Amino acid sequence: MSGADEVHCPDEAHCPDDAHGPDGRGAVTASVPTPTPWIRCFHPKPAARYTLVCFPHAGGSASYYFELSAALDPDIEMLVIQYPGRENRLFEEPAGSVTELADGVYEALRPRLPRRPAFFGHSMGGLIGFEVARRLEAAGGTAPHVLVASASSAPSVRTDRLTSGLSETEPDEAVLARIMGLGGTREGVRQDPELLQLVLPAIRGDLRALAEYRVDAGAAVGCPVTVFVADGDPDVPLAEAGAWGAHTAADADVHVFEGDHFYFGGNPPKFLALLQDAVRHSHSGTQLV
Repeated sequence: MSGADEVHCPDEAHCPDDAHGPDGRGAVTASVPTPTPWIRCFHPKPAARYTLVCFPHAGGSASYYFELSAALDPDIEMLVIQYPGRENRLFEEPAGSVTELADGVYEALRPRLPRRPAFFGHSMGGLIGFEVARRLEAAGGTAPHVLVASASSAPSVRTDRLTSGLSETEPDEAVLARIMGLGGTREGVRQDPELLQLVLPAIRGDLRALAEYRVDAGAAVGCPVTVFVADGDPDVPLAEAGAWGAHTAADADVHVFEGDHFYFGGNPPKFLALLQDAVRHSHSGTQLV
């Protein structure tokens, strides 16, 4: 598995407004930001019209979304956020809080967005995407035109069953079981003691960040929020997912899928169609699929 680690910049349609001179051939001062470990681009599409930024789940890494990136239509390029403490960032210290993660993503993403993106945040990624969107909007920069919150309870009402009773002294096997109970983590991790010791710090860090995350009830983004939730998700009740409407100054729509926390495994056609529709359009309403 391989992928590029930089954002491409072939023309005005793919660059910030000030990256080119008036004749379109490039300003003398224009520069392409250096690659950052925070962003992976597995399938570069220089001619793409739309950008989708993906925020992984707790314990997850960028490569989990490789197949989804490959499945997107040619007009949508995916940038996947890579949190510290995993894969190409394995030996970095995991972030200690949602705030720290959001700050790091914001600093890395802000100068590299070629146009207004769509955000897709799964589980913990929904909260990270929400916080990054708030930072981009506050800075007056290239903020997202929609946030897709997938398998993610609304920030102010989340019960967070995943971290209930979590303690710093919890045995490794119990910590791993919390993540593996939702899916999205390879079973082989459990049978590989060396690999387990490498990935556990990131898992513990993510769970601690989730457990400590708090937000005011009035915290909101200006963009619409599209909610994807599964009817059999043990961690995210439909009511908690539907409460995202209180965290946007625009519209919110809800799509309920059959399945569990990782309902989109294998990129089912309805999920893929709805995701790509959200990337291309922002609209309100409720639809059950």
